[in-house]
Amino acid sequence: MLSNIEVILLNIVNEKPSYAYEIDKTIELREMKRWVRIGSASIYRVLIKLEKKGLVYSRREKEGKMPERKRYYITEPGKAALAEAAKKLLSQLEWYYLDLNVGFEASDGLTADEIVSCLQKRLTKVKSNIRGLQEIYNTEQGLSEKKRIIIKNLIYIRGAEEKILEEAIHNIATHGKIVE
Repeated sequence: MLSNIEVILLNIVNEKPSYAYEIDKTIELREMKRWVRIGSASIYRVLIKLEKKGLVYSRREKEGKMPERKRYYITEPGKAALAEAAKKLLSQLEWYYLDLNVGFEASDGLTADEIVSCLQKRLTKVKSNIRGLQEIYNTEQGLSEKKRIIIKNLIYIRGAEEKILEEAIHNIATHGKIVE
């Protein structure tokens, strides 16, 4: 199975053969970093990995006065792997690896006031994130159906987080601790 980053890079190269820099800009333009952890440096590493797997190939190309760069192209095995990965990702239930859960697990050494303070800060950020996503969803003209679905999914996930944070803040403030 391909990693999510591998799938994203394969998909972008499948849409249009691209340089690593172009891929990074596409990820930025599509605001993918809102929902997948991917850094600029990891793009280069993952492209090399995909090339070793035979899922992409590269050609050194020179445009105008620009330095020579590698443009990546998807291979037929890459297209097949991308299609298979998309089917699995769309049909299988994933586990969420959430930092919030790790924070709760590690919070035994904190006072109730410290936990509530941290959760209130997070809740403020969650609400701001929801407003930003709703604004994009409601005001951006020409959003593709794919992008609308992704944004709506993020709104729902953040909405669920908002509810659990409000409940946790209330319970901890009321009982002075995380109730077991």
